Amino acid sequence: MHLQGFFVMLALAMARPYGSARELMQTSYTDADIFNFALNLEYLQANFYSCGAYGKPVNNTLGGPTVLGCVKGNYSDAIQGIFENCAVNELDHVAYIQNALGSAAVPQPLINLTAVSAGANAAVGRELCCPPFSYAANDLAGMVTAFLFEDVGVTAYNGAAPLISDKTFLSDAISIGLIEAYHAGIVRDMVFNMRNDVDPYGIYLGSAIDAVSTLRGTVSAAASAAGNFADQGITIYGTENLIPSGAGSLAFARTPTEVLAIVYLGSASQPGGFFPDGVNGVVQG
Repeated sequence: MHLQGFFVMLALAMARPYGSARELMQTSYTDADIFNFALNLEYLQANFYSCGAYGKPVNNTLGGPTVLGCVKGNYSDAIQGIFENCAVNELDHVAYIQNALGSAAVPQPLINLTAVSAGANAAVGRELCCPPFSYAANDLAGMVTAFLFEDVGVTAYNGAAPLISDKTFLSDAISIGLIEAYHAGIVRDMVFNMRNDVDPYGIYLGSAIDAVSTLRGTVSAAASAAGNFADQGITIYGTENLIPSGAGSLAFARTPTEVLAIVYLGSASQPGGFFPDGVNGVVQG
């Protein structure tokens, strides 16, 4: 989606309340449908961390199109270590879900990691150039992109959990979601400690992170009638906010429609962004 499209989504979302409660899907999906939706997100995260850490996409046994924009990150030892650890976890998630679903598992869809440039432009309200924003450029860029993905993963699993009927699948979904939450906590702590660092575009990392959170939340809110913002930056009234949460300190949750609006960079009904041809499987938002 072009930058103008993002601002249309922002305008629509700002007219809605900031919701934190779940809006459960009305459509009935099987547990396999839900896990295949999650598998798409795991493909995305596994390839992001693998590309950032090693410069190569994951070795995906089910095949799929070549990942676009796979570049090794120019990271410090500390950030490289985070990427390597997360890459292992995300690849394990891919393999675990594939094994659990067996022949029902969907193959990897087309993934475009260069879409992070359009997302960054929309978040800060201007084109970042030149060169364009890339997750691989430096520590700050890598952490901004990790922040974008991790909180989405947590809200996706939390939103899906009530829809799963099989207790084993439910336990698996909760376990994977908890690992995503560990990742998100590490990332939020790192970016908070780096918040006063300035990137090559003259933007403080703390400002960039809060801009990403605002864009992510407003696009989510515009995607459904509930206006589910479900997001918080790394500070609230100037105080560190490592643990984003809603009423009762419950974790935020998102429906597939809200998740797809974020990863498609604008609209759940229009594939694009990180999934140019859309996700694979029955759940399409």
